[in-house]
Amino acid sequence: MFLSKNYKKVFIYFLLTLLAFICRFYLFEGRDSWHDEWHSIYVADPNISTELTMQRFYGDKGDTFLTEYYPPLYLFILKYFFMIFGYTDDNGRWLSIIFGTLTVPLSMYLIEILTNSKKYYFVSFLIILNLFLTWQSIEIRAHSLLVALALFNIIMFYKILENRVIYHQIIYILSSVFLLSVWPITGAIFFGKTVFLIKEYLINKKLEIKIFLIFSLILISYIFFNIDYLKFNLARDFHYTSLYKSFFVNYHFRTFFGSIILGGIFLIIFSYLVLTNLKEIIYSNTKQNIIIYIIISSYFLTLLYTFFRASIMSPKYVIFIVPLIILWISIKLDDSKIKLYFKKIKIFLILISLVFFTINIDDSPINRPPTKNVLHDVVSNNIKLIVTSENEVFNNYLRTKNNIIKNNIKVITSNEIIPDNINNFWFICLNNPRFAVGDLGKLSNKTKIEPECLDFKQDDSFVEKLPILNNTQDYLIRKFIRKKN
Repeated sequence: MFLSKNYKKVFIYFLLTLLAFICRFYLFEGRDSWHDEWHSIYVADPNISTELTMQRFYGDKGDTFLTEYYPPLYLFILKYFFMIFGYTDDNGRWLSIIFGTLTVPLSMYLIEILTNSKKYYFVSFLIILNLFLTWQSIEIRAHSLLVALALFNIIMFYKILENRVIYHQIIYILSSVFLLSVWPITGAIFFGKTVFLIKEYLINKKLEIKIFLIFSLILISYIFFNIDYLKFNLARDFHYTSLYKSFFVNYHFRTFFGSIILGGIFLIIFSYLVLTNLKEIIYSNTKQNIIIYIIISSYFLTLLYTFFRASIMSPKYVIFIVPLIILWISIKLDDSKIKLYFKKIKIFLILISLVFFTINIDDSPINRPPTKNVLHDVVSNNIKLIVTSENEVFNNYLRTKNNIIKNNIKVITSNEIIPDNINNFWFICLNNPRFAVGDLGKLSNKTKIEPECLDFKQDDSFVEKLPILNNTQDYLIRKFIRKKN
């Protein structure tokens, strides 16, 4: 009977994990990258030395300008992933989709630890259908890795609270240093845990000296391994993100749940549960409360740093609290005075999440240049050479596209000599890309062609075939053919 139950549980975990993968893989083939991802690919080039990787991380020309705000660890993980599986942008997306999928079984296991029951169906479906987590699962950035690592770290914290087995403690220390080294804002997770430990002493007179020592060791180790990054980053008083007034209306929930309406529904439910459980949150100290302490700490610390240092108010920076919000809602709905209506609310949230997921899955809020469509046209026209006037970050991105690699298409800059064996080529230029000029760059706005797209002068051996193609969003294409003798 025991084995039968275990097999059933493994099968359910597998089935729900597979469903999470399918929902994320649905967007895989049509997904294009944007400039942040171009930079990730450029820095994580497996064909360059560690020293050059660090130079690219700190500044493309090796200067002291910090081009990224997150540590370089993710980029080295990505670099070795490329080294094993091949240097293509889609392979970088595979790394994210793997960890994005693992978020579901990790959340299921965490809810089992917190409730000692099989309430993971509700949690798993909401995380599978969460648009924000899905979109981030196919982006070549650290966010999916971050969520999976955060969930694993919280699970290990519960393990060392329950059982002081030495190997659990070692795994927890290593995973904690690793997590902080990937994303220092996850310090909010440790702040939330510290609130729990302090309350444990104040309320239950239980002093967890050993865990405080472990925390100290984690902090010292983190500083030791990341001292160069900390020196550069903590000195900065500017970040890319700003604090908008609307934050104090939606608290990132609009982004966390992929739409204003769905985010509003979850925010109302979450706020109601916080208010109805406020006394318990303040005056008691159950292990389940660690989750709400982490959520509150994440908001508190990012706001504190924003007000006194530099704004770090991007929802992506605290993406790790999205599954925690879902977990905590699930726990408190079941425990609250509206328990009789729990099943109806649960079904309602799953159904409305499914509706919004189905409607909005293809409408990622960040519009990426349609590079795959452009390269499809390049291949179909049997073009073997692309010339650009863009920087090496973009050119390198083009070279990592599967269509470019499979069809042996060469990408060069406008100041390079065109090979003698080339009879035609396309000049491709980023023309008012939306990531640079926003909605002004939409084709519907009929923006003027950028001068640098028109300044390109072809080799005397070639003649331009008109008209210039300016009907592709974010790109302008000029076609050249070799003159006949």
